[in-house]
Amino acid sequence: MPEPRQMTLLPPTASATPPRVPVHDILRTVLDRGRLTKDEIRLLWDLTEEQYAALREELDHHRLIEPGPRGTGGFVARFHRAPRRAEDEASPAIEFRSAAEAAAADRLAELLTHQELESLLGPLLYTLRRARRQLSGEDRRGTKPELAAALLTQHAIDLFSVPDIRRAVAKRARVDAPGRWHPGKATALRFVIECGFPEEYAGIPAAETPPDFEYLEGRVDLPPLQDFQKEVQGKLRTVLARPDGRAIVTLPTGAGKTRVAVDTIRDWLTERFAERGTGAGCTVLWLAHTEELCEQAYACFRDVWLASSSVCPVLLFRFWGQYTHDLQRHRETLITLEQRPTVFVSTPHRIVKLIDRRAQGSADVLDALMGHTGLVVIDEAHRAAAPSYERIVDEFARTDLKPNIIGLTATPFREEYAPNDPIAGTVALRRLFRTIVEPFDTLGEEPRVALQERGYLSRPQFGVIKTDTILRTPLGVDIDNLTEDEIDRIDYALKIRADKPERRLAILDSLVDICATPDALVIYFGPTVQDAECMAFLLRQRGIEAAFVSGATRDVTRRKIIGDFKTGHVQVLCNCEVLTTGFDAPKVTHVVMARPTVSQVLYEQMVGRGLRGERFGGTATCHIIDLEDNYRSDRPQLGYQRFRQIWKRRR
Repeated sequence: MPEPRQMTLLPPTASATPPRVPVHDILRTVLDRGRLTKDEIRLLWDLTEEQYAALREELDHHRLIEPGPRGTGGFVARFHRAPRRAEDEASPAIEFRSAAEAAAADRLAELLTHQELESLLGPLLYTLRRARRQLSGEDRRGTKPELAAALLTQHAIDLFSVPDIRRAVAKRARVDAPGRWHPGKATALRFVIECGFPEEYAGIPAAETPPDFEYLEGRVDLPPLQDFQKEVQGKLRTVLARPDGRAIVTLPTGAGKTRVAVDTIRDWLTERFAERGTGAGCTVLWLAHTEELCEQAYACFRDVWLASSSVCPVLLFRFWGQYTHDLQRHRETLITLEQRPTVFVSTPHRIVKLIDRRAQGSADVLDALMGHTGLVVIDEAHRAAAPSYERIVDEFARTDLKPNIIGLTATPFREEYAPNDPIAGTVALRRLFRTIVEPFDTLGEEPRVALQERGYLSRPQFGVIKTDTILRTPLGVDIDNLTEDEIDRIDYALKIRADKPERRLAILDSLVDICATPDALVIYFGPTVQDAECMAFLLRQRGIEAAFVSGATRDVTRRKIIGDFKTGHVQVLCNCEVLTTGFDAPKVTHVVMARPTVSQVLYEQMVGRGLRGERFGGTATCHIIDLEDNYRSDRPQLGYQRFRQIWKRRR
């Protein structure tokens, strides 16, 4: 098959001649991944409806692919069901994490047919088969034990939360399948026992829903702030003492910026409460863009207050996702903010819903919140120029209180902002936050280097895995000078192109070598969910303890898997983007960057998962393993040295 043509990742200009449809390129990508939807094809290659129709006409009767299912369109690779041979039934060794998992795999293989197991694996089946063919040189169907093990890698103890799996097993075991699955409950437990599976596969019951709010008064012990953290705290208090004070607080990932901010807010709120008593200005709105980050901030507030004495009591609200969702039920508490100091931890989405009056009771709650908020904090503040944040800041800035606005980030820049102006995004952040707070007096111009020398951050040691994959960006496009939409579009194309068996197996060999060191603890960022699932299974075939998490993994199951990783029971944790923020495992020794990106911020977030130093419970060094895929000429520089001059005169 010919080498792929150069793909166009950005829309052509109005005067450009529409490119010829790259049929062989699209065909190659379908065969690499197993399927591409119509939307994916049109997005990746910028096809019009007419061009897509011509493509369909050309490929509709191709012997290697067939039309995709109704609803998604596109194409799927034809699945040649090679006959099974007796010698194929000898299953390769699989690294099971427990006797229960081995027993579950045996029972699945005993109950279900080859065809049922293949059907239940979905798209992962094709990915595994391509990997198997690449490894062995022959195209064969997986054995039943292999397929059963892959199914368990995919779903772990939540196996029976998938209705199709539950029904297939129930039919073969001749028992009734529960219509709804309630993990850990009596019905689930009875089902797995009747079907002959270990009790663990009833799942973990959901933790009791945490309360919507708590009233906190005292005491747990936390380690004292370090000198560089105290410097940041002092400068931040100076900003908060000014009416309408604004600043962006920056510390490298792993240096404790959330703890510093919460400690400072504790002191600021306590002094304010002592001066004013109840009333306007004693409410803090903390914004974070993911529920994981919200929970992390909430836990930090809780720990800091419980570790403190002689502080004001505080009403601490969870205001995201399912929490405090019924505004009518919580109305009386929500609109009496003048009676006590309050901290709202929320996603911007929930606050925008209040502003848009999209829930019953929104007006009263918003009026109370805007009438009493004296401080707005934006976590991951490099996102603060996004429309949702801008809208919130503008709304609150118009109130009589004119609250302080504080941002927190390890990356106080936005290069992904405006075409032909790489500093425009950072200038916009400076315009919003006005000044920067950093430990300049304590750590100097190179805070990351100073923290590494002092053992608070680990030293990154960069390595490369060479692949034969060619991931090209468009000709003439400067990847250091892109808008956010262009970055999203290019990143999407890169990760689809990176999901191919040859690349995965090149990484696999290196991972096996890394894991030969017993204390190696590896985070693997895959380009796609399918890739991360496949990598976890392939590692287990090599006798390495590996696990997989995705955005679809239940919270309690994810916590268990991450807990197993932190304790070393899992050596490699495979994921696709879900661990970039709100995740902390200090003993990480290797971060494998298989997820290609042209975003400086995303790159730094992924790398940051391994940079906790020994003095903060981490490691002295961490190996950052990049993939050499030819889509960029050099590795992004950690830190924000390129943008320091923009902030310097405002320090």
